[in-house]
Amino acid sequence: MAVMEDVHVMGVTIITQLQHWFQNQSEFMLFLSHVGDPHNAFLIYFPLAYFLRQSVGRRVVWVAAIAEWLNAVFKLILHGERPYWWVQESTAYTNATRPQLQQFRLTCETGPGSPSGHAMVTSAVLYILVSDYLFHSKVKSVLMRIFSWTLFCVVMLAVNLSRCYIATHFPHQVVAGVIVGVAIGQIFNSFSTETLTFKHYLAAAGIFITTTLMTFGAIQAVGLDAMWSVSKAQQWCARAEWVYLDTTLFYSVTRDASSLFGLGIALFVLPQVNQAGHAMANRLVHISISLIASRVIDSYKLPHSPITLFYLLAFCKFVLLFIFIINIVPRINLFSNNSKQDEKKMS
Repeated sequence: MAVMEDVHVMGVTIITQLQHWFQNQSEFMLFLSHVGDPHNAFLIYFPLAYFLRQSVGRRVVWVAAIAEWLNAVFKLILHGERPYWWVQESTAYTNATRPQLQQFRLTCETGPGSPSGHAMVTSAVLYILVSDYLFHSKVKSVLMRIFSWTLFCVVMLAVNLSRCYIATHFPHQVVAGVIVGVAIGQIFNSFSTETLTFKHYLAAAGIFITTTLMTFGAIQAVGLDAMWSVSKAQQWCARAEWVYLDTTLFYSVTRDASSLFGLGIALFVLPQVNQAGHAMANRLVHISISLIASRVIDSYKLPHSPITLFYLLAFCKFVLLFIFIINIVPRINLFSNNSKQDEKKMS
């Protein structure tokens, strides 16, 4: 415990320095934090990847869902603190020496802090996207490969600095998130979704929800409060309206399970449009419509009570989003198809 206290004290010192260095760039830091939000894997990266190469799009959803689900389980087990509440309670400081960390509208996340979900999910998904880009585009230039992976590192560094700057994570938590995320990306780098059936999607969704509930129950059974972090957020957040229900672990797992379930229904249950040979212009239109729809659906605020209705509606929201993207959007065909040249580009 003494070691972790020293790590936390050092982390608070770094966060304090970051807030001093970038005191006039708070909006830019909040933007960077938003860039690394795990929901972007489902709302942005999936549509982009899917309409350019369907196999990559499917793999993005699988990797994002697995990474976020594992992140939720790790957080429940590791019981990690967050800077914005830890600094208020720690006995490492006196009232005279206690640092005053600035809070922002994205600071008050309600789940435990370790490892960082932003770092873990985003690094896993971007690792897949960079790897697939280099593989499918058959890039042989060493400089281009170096540039691609350097860009990956720069994006992750920016996201991680922003998470520390807004005092929602300690530095060691974002580092741990990147390490685990890259490991997940590497493990699933050659993962093929071609042989999967609807049963696999349904089973994964069920496993995500069941294991999370079992972990939650086990923590409660040994006399610990599995919802302790929510209480901390409500107690120490500077503004009550900054405590969002969609930052809870159960919302994340609900998103993971419903995304895979919706993807499974869209691919195996409902009729699809054959997209082979679609003109690039059509695919760009499909991407644009999907991104707009994702934005609209994400901006819709669900009723917070009763709580069971909130999670049920959240589940339905993502299922319907995937059905819309896969089964409805491809029916929009504004431009004449290219020759069979494009057909080889779609998988």
